[in-house]
Amino acid sequence: MSSDSTQPQTPFNELAVPPKVNLGTLTTSNQWKRAALMAKSASACRDSDESDDEVDTKQQIKYGSGFQAAKAIIHEYCDYSTIHGIRYLGEKKRPWLERLFWVSVFLLSICTCFKLTLNIWDKWTNNPVIVSFAEKSTPVWQIPFPAVTVCAETKSRQRAFNFTDIYWQLRDHMNNVSGVAPLTEKQKATYGTVTQVCDAPLHDIEYGFKTRKGIEIIDTLSELAPLFEETYLDCKWRNAPVKCKDIFHKYVTEDGVCYSFNSLNPAEIFRAEGIIPDFIFREENRVATQWSVEKGYSPTADTETYPNRVLGPGAKAGLYLFMGGMELDFDDMCRGPVQGFKILLHTPGEVAQVTRQYFRIPFDQEVLISVRPKIITTSDGLKHYEPHRRQCYFQEERDLRYFNIYSQTNCELECLANFTLTKCGCVKFSMPRNMNMPVCGAGNLKCYNDAEDELLLKEFEQGMATEGENIRGQTDCNCLPSCTSIAYEAEISQADFDYKTVASKDKSDGDQKRREGMKMSRVSIFFKEAQFLTSRRSELYGTTDFLANCGGLLGLFMGVSTLSIVELVYFCTVRLISNLRMRRKTRKELILAASKEA
Repeated sequence: MSSDSTQPQTPFNELAVPPKVNLGTLTTSNQWKRAALMAKSASACRDSDESDDEVDTKQQIKYGSGFQAAKAIIHEYCDYSTIHGIRYLGEKKRPWLERLFWVSVFLLSICTCFKLTLNIWDKWTNNPVIVSFAEKSTPVWQIPFPAVTVCAETKSRQRAFNFTDIYWQLRDHMNNVSGVAPLTEKQKATYGTVTQVCDAPLHDIEYGFKTRKGIEIIDTLSELAPLFEETYLDCKWRNAPVKCKDIFHKYVTEDGVCYSFNSLNPAEIFRAEGIIPDFIFREENRVATQWSVEKGYSPTADTETYPNRVLGPGAKAGLYLFMGGMELDFDDMCRGPVQGFKILLHTPGEVAQVTRQYFRIPFDQEVLISVRPKIITTSDGLKHYEPHRRQCYFQEERDLRYFNIYSQTNCELECLANFTLTKCGCVKFSMPRNMNMPVCGAGNLKCYNDAEDELLLKEFEQGMATEGENIRGQTDCNCLPSCTSIAYEAEISQADFDYKTVASKDKSDGDQKRREGMKMSRVSIFFKEAQFLTSRRSELYGTTDFLANCGGLLGLFMGVSTLSIVELVYFCTVRLISNLRMRRKTRKELILAASKEA
């Protein structure tokens, strides 16, 4: 081109200024497009280290349409994200086959990570607790000696009430046998009382009152039971002779009136509503117990505290009983041709339920019962778990209506009492109750026995319907074990006891006459070992373990960390709000500039 050309030459390093346009005549959409075009043109000559793609992304966010801005924000996140593989999905000008590969890999990683995380979640939810041995053994003096409840098999002394004769008299009368007189009102009441503690085969005769006063039933059973002096002949505690009447106290069970050693008194077991005269037989002049199931003995408790505890293992450190029974008082109709005693070992704060688990002590035998405690404790780390997850209750979590101390046995007994009251309109004489609840007589004997069977079936069906893996299903009673529980497992050995030879060598005339016509047994109860292993519930998968496992999977498959999640939240909230404010500000400036040019 000649130097005298009429058209001026544009410098190479300057940007040509576009011709002036009247912005006032353009719509808002056209203004945005024009502004974006000007910004893109200006970026061509900008002295910057940014790439063209980065400039385009920022300009689309700032000047583009809503769809362009949203797409640009996604591209921006993909460019800056620390999650592995995301940047390849948002990279521009890449072949579709390459993008498809990274999409497939990313989705596969997400699915694998999600499936494995669900497995960890399942373990954390359904198996948060593991039961293992404690770090060290526990000496026997740290726990109470078991409460020993003894019940005689003879429920009615023949000298006081001949149950066998009355039974056959009643049966003959009901079968219209001639010459058989009906029972008197007193005989009827006494028979109805005794039959409630007899074996089930005698329950085929429905005879007796529908309801009775509980105190009348218990008083009658006490009067008919074998005499205490004829039953408990000699006692030793920790190898020291003691009077049996000083350590054994009358106790009401479903098996009748029994005697218990080392059990808490009813005022400590029952709440105020459940303390009724039927269960209170004694007033003990001793201070409140210095022991609880969860905390154990107080540090200030001495060796003579209550409940009693031993200082070591072996027969000399435990309880020794020399028991007897008068042969002329034995009754083979009520409990069958089995004579002797039932012994139950249980925690001092629990109500004895003799018919569930007991040891039989026959006459003419010497029985050694070596006890091995079984204790399960629970770590404090499980307190924030829900009871159904850890499968136990702490004492403060479950309040019973009639009992001060929660245990699975006490809870089940209270639930049975409530169910029996609903089913029969009364409760058995041995069940917890208040003063206003009616007590069942012999006429309702079949009803409350059926109620117990019905409740067991109901609990079974509800538990099966709602149970999960390693989790007991919830039921109406919902009687989970106590988080700290003590059980006493026993090993029994026995041998023949020739008491007649012992009696013949006894030169005491008084004792010889007193023991004539008696059968006898000897029992020794003691701890087998000086220490024992305690089981402990603790966290199998705690919150820290759960987060660590999930974080490991996310890092392994996707490279995700906590900051990656924060980064995603940042782009969806703070960064998005900032971009919207920038777009709004830019739009106002363009509209203002257009109005000035117009």
